[in-house]
Amino acid sequence: MSTTTLQNTRMSVPARTPRIGPTLRRFGVLAALLVLVALISIAQPGFLAGGNLMNIVSQWAPVAIMGIGMTYVVITSGFDLSVGAIYSLTAVIAATVGRTEAPIVAFAAAAGAGIVAGLVNGWIVTGLKVNPFIATLGSSLIISGTTLVITGNRAVVVSFAPFQELGSGRLAGIPYSGMLLVALLLMAGCILAFTPYGQSVYAVGGNQEASRLAGIRTRGVVASTYTLSGLCASIAGVVTASQLGSAQPNLNPNLVFDVLTVVIVGGTSLTGGKGAIWRTAVGVAILATLQNGFNLLDIDSYYQNIIKGIIIIAALTRLSGMRPARRLRRPNSSK
Repeated sequence: MSTTTLQNTRMSVPARTPRIGPTLRRFGVLAALLVLVALISIAQPGFLAGGNLMNIVSQWAPVAIMGIGMTYVVITSGFDLSVGAIYSLTAVIAATVGRTEAPIVAFAAAAGAGIVAGLVNGWIVTGLKVNPFIATLGSSLIISGTTLVITGNRAVVVSFAPFQELGSGRLAGIPYSGMLLVALLLMAGCILAFTPYGQSVYAVGGNQEASRLAGIRTRGVVASTYTLSGLCASIAGVVTASQLGSAQPNLNPNLVFDVLTVVIVGGTSLTGGKGAIWRTAVGVAILATLQNGFNLLDIDSYYQNIIKGIIIIAALTRLSGMRPARRLRRPNSSK
């Protein structure tokens, strides 16, 4: 080929244009959050006040912590409906033990109970091969009933200042619960994105049979995600019990839907194999911003459920075009 022909061929190749579509789909949820914050800030300037933002962090920390565990479960194509029940049970355990023992003992007891509940969920799903939806729905009823038996449907009050330090204490105006949340988000995000275990979680969610043939202990990986979910629910229960200085057998019946909402809105695929911790953090921020904005604008709380439903449907509609991973590959945090 002559030099002239080669130059003509190069000139005929159109210049590559940036692909906006995939980028927008990947980071669209972050753009949506920024737009939402801008709109609410314009309508209500007090939204960005430091005190208001810290209150949002403190209020939504339990949901965000539970969302971390749920993200792991959903990436493996699982589902955990028992997190609300574990959350209430472990809050009651922390409050009950905290009335007579040191806070660290109370928190450890609650965390241990959450781990055991998660292990049982994992065993039911992987050992007994029960559908995750049915398994965790059943365990949720068992755990809720157990909590009612323990408490007699009465609140457990802890009037011990050190016990409430984790939930209500602050350092330089930043709540301890917020610091705990950031630490957990960073740790869980790094594990999921940069470790062989995180790669296994993505692989199992993308194609469990191929992962098994590749030598991954798929049952162990799935069971571990339910254990992690139980642990996260117990940490959230401890934080709430510490914030309130008390615990009730049915702290928040709709909490599980908030947890699922933040995971779905963030963009983690319900079909498994795709998702990230930072996405769940953004999902929490969107829901928290919406609720706080409604409160500041004095909008009826009934409309919040309507908006949440619309957001979930919109998120699932967007996700329907996303394909789960079907082969082993190294994940990255931008999934």
